[in-house]
This record gives sequence, structure tokens and C-alpha cells, in this order.
Amino acid sequence: MLYWIYTSYFEHIDKFSLFKYITFRALLAFIISLLIVIFVGKPFIKFLRKENVGEGIREDGPTTHFSKKGTPTMGGVLIIGSVVITNVLTGNFFNKFEIMLLIITILFGIIGFLDDYLKLAKKNKDGLAGKKKLLGQFSVAALVMVFVYLLPTVQGKVNYSLVDPFMKNHYFYLGAIVYFIVALFIIVGTSNAVNLTDGLDGLCIGPVIFVVSTLAIISYLTGNVNLSNYLYLNYIPQSGEILVFLCSVLGASLGFLWYNFFPAQIFMGDVGSLSLGGIIGCVSIFLKQELLLPIIGFIFLLEAVSVILQVWSFKTTGKRIFKMAPIHHHFEKLGLAETKVTIRFWIVTVLLCALALIILKIR
Repeated sequence: MLYWIYTSYFEHIDKFSLFKYITFRALLAFIISLLIVIFVGKPFIKFLRKENVGEGIREDGPTTHFSKKGTPTMGGVLIIGSVVITNVLTGNFFNKFEIMLLIITILFGIIGFLDDYLKLAKKNKDGLAGKKKLLGQFSVAALVMVFVYLLPTVQGKVNYSLVDPFMKNHYFYLGAIVYFIVALFIIVGTSNAVNLTDGLDGLCIGPVIFVVSTLAIISYLTGNVNLSNYLYLNYIPQSGEILVFLCSVLGASLGFLWYNFFPAQIFMGDVGSLSLGGIIGCVSIFLKQELLLPIIGFIFLLEAVSVILQVWSFKTTGKRIFKMAPIHHHFEKLGLAETKVTIRFWIVTVLLCALALIILKIR
């Protein structure tokens, strides 16, 4: 809104020219989003407690988790609400990425909200049926593929390719059909992987902050023709505006961490984790960093693979590979404190995000 007001009425006034700069609006988005969550968070938690919107705890889980029963959940509403409000204020709605990311966020948020609502209000411990949830996620991902097809982020074969993050000017051409299938699974897989990571206080939101920060830096670089050429990144017109959106996500996530770190006052719920994972997956596709995602999002990948391996092993051999899946519970069962598991997962993510940026510089 502020950008539209500036371009419509104040473009000729120098003192308002700050609003045309992506970096200024990104900083503004970060601050606004952070403050919304910080100041709304406490009354929102009180409201959830009053309405008995509390989290259930797995009976086979670590005994240290039993004390968390009844902790308010659906905190993702705070994150998504803050991101939407902030982007209405600071976003450039002449930009295709801004519009698409808002749509994606809202749609994934609806899927997660329905899942949480059925678990809490309807006392359905399974929530939204797995097939229905996947159908919803793949539908949103398919919408993203229509967007990529009609408004390609880059021109030529690269648009339907996986760009090699280790070698400059090198990519793996898949063709439209195969690429779309791969991209669908990247979006849905990331959404569910982030959801699986959300099992300890602060465990999920920490890596989200670091991964989003990394993607925000890359979005600024790919949207700048000089910097992208210098680093041999694919120049993606208009992608710099993704920085503004991701900074709103970053601010909201940091504000949420204020209440979510041990001992958590509120949990994210599927409404938050599915949306944040969907955003990360979609942005990696928009920026042509699909193969960099497994590096910066290694923790999410590890959590998802641990569940897949656990289910596969139990169904085929009757034995479990891990003491409990996802893998963060395995480490708890080994005797590690919850905070130690959380911080170590954060450290791994920070190191891998730094490695990813180094790879882009030295390749």
C-alpha cells in the first residue's frame, strides 16, 4: 500500500523517495512484522488459553514432554497474519512474486488451519485426513507451476532446469513435464518436512529463520543485474521484491521465537509449519536454487528422511532404526536435553547456510 501511495501521489517529492528502495521497505517489513507478533503475541496466547486451544502430547513420546500438555497451539496464525498485514503495507503489488507469495502463504495457511481446527475443536486426533492434506498441498503447488509456466522466472531452458549450485553457468535440463513433477515434490516435501521438524520448543522456527535469511540474501542478489552477473547467478527480473516478503517472514518468525523458545508459551501448529515450509520451497524454485535447498534446509530433510526410513524399516522388517522418529526425538531418547538438541540443530543450520553462500561465491 505504501509503495502504491508513493508511486501514485508522492513520487515527485524527494523526502518520500525511500519507499521506492527495496532495502528500505525490507527493513520496514522486518520491523513491522516483528512488532506485530511481539505485541499481539501475549494477548493472543491468553485468548488461546481461555478457549482451551491446547496441544495434545504423544503418549509414546519423551516423558519430559508430558508437562507441555495444554500449551496453546496454532501460533502460526500470528506468523501468517503478521506476514499478510505487513506485506499489504510494504509490498509492491505491481510485482508478480509479491502477489504469488501472498496467495501461497494464505492457501497453505488455510490447509494447516483446517488440520489444527479438526484436531482441537473437533477432537479429531488425526486432523485433516492425510490424503486430503496432500491433495490440498499438491493443488497449491500446481498453482505455482502454472505461475512458472505463464510467467517464467528465467527465459529459455533454464526455466525448466535444476541449476547446479557448484558450477557456474551449468544446469540440468529436465523439460517442462519432468521439471514440474520435481518442483511439485519440492514444494510439498519442504512443507511437510518443516512440519515434521516442529516437535521441540524453538526447534523448527530457528532453522526457518536461518534458511529464510539465506534465501533473502540470494533474492536480493538475483534481482540485481550487476551482482547476479558478478556471482554467475541467473538474473531474475523483479525477484528483488522477494526480499521484502522474506523480511516480513523473518520478522514474524523472530517475534514468534520470543514466545516459542524453551519453555514454549505457544506452539506453531500446522497452520504455521506447513505455510513456512511451502514458502521456502516456492522461493527456492522462483530463485532457481532447488539444489541449494537440501544444503540450507538439511535439518528439514534429515527430519523427513528419518520418518520415511523408520516407517519403511518397521513395515518391512518389524524393527525400528531410531528409538523414535522424527530424529529429534531419537536424540532425546538417547538422553540429550531438549534445549541441547535444539541449539545443535540450529548450529548445523547456521553452518550449512554459511557454506551455501560460500559455494555461490567461490564456484
